[in-house]
Amino acid sequence: MRTDEPRRGADHNVMREVNRSLVLALVKEGGPVSRASIARSTTLAKPTVSAIVDELIAEGLVREIGPGSTAVSGGRPPILLEFNARSLLVVGVHIGARRTTIAIGDATGEEVARRELPTPKDQTPAVVLAQVAAEAKDAIAGAGLPGAKIAAVGAVLPGLTDFHTGICLLAPNLGWRDVPVRDLLAAALDDAPVYVHNAGQAAAVAENLEGAGERVGDLALLYTGTGLSAGVLSDGRVFHGVGGTAGEIGHNAVPGNTEPCNCGKVGCLETVASGPAIVRAARRAGLDGYDARDVTAAARAGDPVARQVIAEVGEHLGLAASWLINAYNPALVVVGGGLAAIGELLMAPLRAAAAKHALAPALRGVEIRASKLGADAEVRGAVLLALQHSETYYRVVFRA
Repeated sequence: MRTDEPRRGADHNVMREVNRSLVLALVKEGGPVSRASIARSTTLAKPTVSAIVDELIAEGLVREIGPGSTAVSGGRPPILLEFNARSLLVVGVHIGARRTTIAIGDATGEEVARRELPTPKDQTPAVVLAQVAAEAKDAIAGAGLPGAKIAAVGAVLPGLTDFHTGICLLAPNLGWRDVPVRDLLAAALDDAPVYVHNAGQAAAVAENLEGAGERVGDLALLYTGTGLSAGVLSDGRVFHGVGGTAGEIGHNAVPGNTEPCNCGKVGCLETVASGPAIVRAARRAGLDGYDARDVTAAARAGDPVARQVIAEVGEHLGLAASWLINAYNPALVVVGGGLAAIGELLMAPLRAAAAKHALAPALRGVEIRASKLGADAEVRGAVLLALQHSETYYRVVFRA
């Protein structure tokens, strides 16, 4: 049997998918538009365009909205088409150490509903995920869209996640280990496809598309709050690593650090560069009973001890930023998570430490910015990642 013969069936299927993608993209981005206009723009044959459009209408992705203007040459006015953004929904879920946010977006990513609740404590992961699914369904019904199909779900967690298997390998601040998040959520949401990411990856996508990143493409996000992680985008794509755990910078060891970490190891960077690290440093400095917000408020009011505590944490974060700069050579480093809201009291020592430790060629041209999206970054990232993954459902080419 010859192996060099063209695979005509496969080629036909590929071309069909490409043509469908072209047609739907034109309707989605350039509508209202007519079949004839699509044929002219794509150079596809009119019967091919009509067949694709009929298929998209049958699936509810495209709808006819009535006649357009009659051409100068006369004849019947064309029937215009538009993308039906509410035909598909995406669900973004951010399960944080303290709060869980569920956002429902339409097929353009526009948010149509949101739910927030305290992250359940002392409950099994299965119970927590079942509650998340119930809240998502209730939010969809409350938005008046009970018949809309869930095209994809983005689930974001504060820990090590294997994107390829959908398993949360370890989330110390949740107490989760080896939790099949994808399978549990999919079963509770009528087998909708579920994609699992860590918080840093999701925040990086959101900041790049809608926030401080301004679509630079090569971006590293330092995500610091209850824990510490990173999200890296290379040419606009999330860098997952072979096991899906790329970006867990918080669990790199800092020489001389003996603080025990929630992950079970000792000396992790997260223990000196996070919200809990601020509390521990404040306690050592004599600021007993202060939480991270109290320390920040005192620092802003000019308290020298509180300022020093914030500066020390900023220096450790700057060391982390230098590792990202040296390892990935990004165009931009964004500092996200809860600590980013501290502002220049944290950012100034962070930038100074990054400049001190990063290699000069890698540092050249890099800007370090604070998040623009703030607390919304994780859940917006969950929605956007779900949207990008869902594009494959209706065959639009996308970049994740």
